[in-house]
Amino acid sequence: MKAWLEGHEYDLDDLIELLSSGNTRVVKDNDGYYLTSTEIDDRPTGVPFYEVAAQVLRRVNGLARAKNPQYRPVRLAGRYHDGDRPHTVVPIGTVEARARIYAAAVVISDEATRVPQLPANGPQFVSLATAHPDVAEALALMGQPEPLGWVEMWKVYEVVRDNIKPSDIVALGWFTRAEVSGFGAGANRPDVSGTSARHARMGGRHRPTGWQRKRVGPLSANW
Repeated sequence: MKAWLEGHEYDLDDLIELLSSGNTRVVKDNDGYYLTSTEIDDRPTGVPFYEVAAQVLRRVNGLARAKNPQYRPVRLAGRYHDGDRPHTVVPIGTVEARARIYAAAVVISDEATRVPQLPANGPQFVSLATAHPDVAEALALMGQPEPLGWVEMWKVYEVVRDNIKPSDIVALGWFTRAEVSGFGAGANRPDVSGTSARHARMGGRHRPTGWQRKRVGPLSANW
């Protein structure tokens, strides 16, 4: 099954470089760019091919965005070829936008060693997503077409945080306590990030008494 893609040529070429081999690939021929995946071909009986294609592409977009924050998610064009048989599915509500939140990588731990496993290449990481629900969830969050905001980035953080339990990010040496605290403050507190924060009001000592209130003291990890 070929699922034809549309988007900026630079972003589509990035996907070709990222997924030139493996069970999920992006290919260019004389008719354009298309996504192909054994996950689409081997989908469960009764599941529409275009639904599986959308799921696979969202994870692919998430992987590309994790690698390059300036990547612009590409879209399904609504054209499919199953062998020689063409299909057309009209996409609804497609959106194109630039990422605005910078992220170095999505990190999911290995259950046996608890050591971060960063992708050696695109095909390995895409294959990991088909077998590991946490990786799939994190990439799907990263692969949404809209610009990433604090809500989505916080959810990715929660996926990673839950995956590495009973350890934590600081104990593993991935980030310092101050860095994690600063991320939490930026994500959650309106007095730090304004209306883009996850919360409109903060309880306890974080709740501002007025628009001109100044922050005093270190950022707290109690978000």
